[in-house]
Amino acid sequence: MSHPRSEEHAEPVLALREASGHLIRRSQQRHTLLWGQEFNGDLTGPQYAVVSAIGADSGLDQRAVGERASLDKSSTADIVARLEGQGWLRWARDPADGRRKSLHLTPLARTALGEITRRVQLVQERLLAPLPPDAAEELVDALRVVAYAGEPPRRDDDDGQLLALGNAPGHLIRRAQQVHTTAWGDEVGRAMTAPQYAVLSALWSHPGGIDQGTGAELASVDKSSMADIVGRLARRGWVARTRDPSDARRRLLELTDTAREELTGITPAVQRVQERVLAPLPDDQARAAFLDGLRALAYDEAR
Repeated sequence: MSHPRSEEHAEPVLALREASGHLIRRSQQRHTLLWGQEFNGDLTGPQYAVVSAIGADSGLDQRAVGERASLDKSSTADIVARLEGQGWLRWARDPADGRRKSLHLTPLARTALGEITRRVQLVQERLLAPLPPDAAEELVDALRVVAYAGEPPRRDDDDGQLLALGNAPGHLIRRAQQVHTTAWGDEVGRAMTAPQYAVLSALWSHPGGIDQGTGAELASVDKSSMADIVGRLARRGWVARTRDPSDARRRLLELTDTAREELTGITPAVQRVQERVLAPLPDDQARAAFLDGLRALAYDEAR
């Protein structure tokens, strides 16, 4: 698939509220927060994805489960081992191929599944709460297209016992984040990470300087990650720390001239990443509506 190029007429820095990747990352963070409030560490989203994949198609092997749940091999193996240890999964040999082992839910898992799925559905509803019902449905449909790079699977009906992963906005957002990560690696490479660009974009939009806490909030990174990012960017000569003239105890972060020059060269690649993420959507109107919906989720802003 060819992608439109962005070198001409590119903005010096992409505003975070207009960047699909940043909005997806913020939406994923909000989903994680809502999930944690509901389950308090008892069950993670990826664990439910594994349970859902196995419950929807009993007899899958571990590789197929990972693919359905959108997890890498290591994460799938860890989650399967944990759920097996908790008595939720069991292995069975394939009668047609003794070398192949398939995964099945145990009676314990099936007994608990209905109540757990009800709570998972509540998380999805809270995630979509900033949007009116019609807009929420449109966003989920668009997320399916983006998350599966234009080839979403057949839409299954939820049966009450299981929430189909292809219908769950939280799962679709995680898949969309994976699409963005792949595109970023292809277009930007190791020159800069997406969170680093987010911090630089936040500083660009505040030429007078901002403190580290404000920068972290604008860039949607936690305090520890922000400290690491600022340290790395400072060593590259891209960020300078200065004293706040109105409060000598307060340090401000500012972009250096070197950073401003480098950003104008990197932003076209970042813009191409956003275009690749949005490319499966049919037209500019659909892309604009998708960004509007994501923005409402990411910033918990009612439309």
